[in-house]
Amino acid sequence: MQIPSVDELRAKFQEYVNVLKMARKPDREEFITTTKISVAVMFVVGLIGFFIYILMQVVPEVFKK
Repeated sequence: MQIPSVDELRAKFQEYVNVLKMARKPDREEFITTTKISVAVMFVVGLIGFFIYILMQVVPEVFKK
């Protein structure tokens, strides 16, 4: 693995600074909307995982008989 040069490090650091300059605190409505979407997605992913878990418990029992 190559060690990055000083110019490469400086360029990468400048990218990070530019991103931080563009960042802003979300207003209340944006924060609530983002939170609702995040909770909904976590619920759906958890539900899918739960169904997969149930299938992995039920299907082997069906084929044992």
